[in-house]
Amino acid sequence: MYYLVIILFAVGWILFSIVWNYIGTKSPMSHKYLNHGRSVPIQKCFESLVKYNNKYTCSYSTMSSSNNNSVKFYVDAYSMKKSIIKDNKKKSGIYKWTNRLTNDIYIGQSIDLSKRFIRYFNLWDVPRYLKNKGTLTISRALIKYTNFSLEILEYCNISDLTEREQYYLDTLKPRYNTLKIAGSSLGRKHSEETKAKISKALKGVYVKEKSALYGSSLSEETKALMSLKKSKSNNPLFGKTHTEETKELMRQKALGRKHSEETLLKMSASRGYPVQIYEKCNSEGFQLIGSFVSTRKAANFLGISASTVRLYINSGEIFKYRYKFTGGNPK
Repeated sequence: MYYLVIILFAVGWILFSIVWNYIGTKSPMSHKYLNHGRSVPIQKCFESLVKYNNKYTCSYSTMSSSNNNSVKFYVDAYSMKKSIIKDNKKKSGIYKWTNRLTNDIYIGQSIDLSKRFIRYFNLWDVPRYLKNKGTLTISRALIKYTNFSLEILEYCNISDLTEREQYYLDTLKPRYNTLKIAGSSLGRKHSEETKAKISKALKGVYVKEKSALYGSSLSEETKALMSLKKSKSNNPLFGKTHTEETKELMRQKALGRKHSEETLLKMSASRGYPVQIYEKCNSEGFQLIGSFVSTRKAANFLGISASTVRLYINSGEIFKYRYKFTGGNPK
């Protein structure tokens, strides 16, 4: 009986210690299940289990994350696309992508988080040839991996987005963000290789009606300012001369060039001297039978030389007592 009492007292003391330590604020077990003293809202568990670090865990649309101040946390963004788009429709705020394999992060802002995430998810869903357009570091990472988690750090007014994004950029120092100033491309310089790729990709895209200046015309004042800005030493070719090799390349390129009939007429009109041919009629005197953009065109019409046309224009005489030539635009 003596030993039984001792055993009962020892077991009672152990049970009391376990209960006391479990509800204590310093207990690891208490912190694990009470989420560091914070209440976790009960959410509907996602239908599928997510494999993370070789273990299967259940994903919640809202749960605690590495950042205790985040509003929402999606442990597997790829499998929770529909929930993410639905939860963040027409909401503005700051978000964070986290690569669960490397723990590298990206901070971003958007006035409509739902639309922004749709663009990101397209990187996983579109055909392979479209994925080459992913030029941002985070875009390339999303194309390469599908093991990203997504956090909504906070929802905020559109006017506060840049300020709040800068706060998280300074605090978390994300690796995927190449730009360290929120909402700006300041300090970003493309390499020559990148510039060449951009130029090649945009060549022939914004032409004719797709051009931003299509159908618009510059005022004379604007033309004068542009001319003044590129005059003399401001001109990139000021004081420079083409090498013989460059001249030869330009000449070879011009040899194979063929202008359309419309272009040729415009060139003749701009460079030539307009000529009108009148034919003598017995009853009505002289009657206009043709207007030409140059003396050469007028000469070809009658089968004579251009010098003959110029001669009769200057003298005012009648050619073969039948044709009269006048120069310049007719009044």
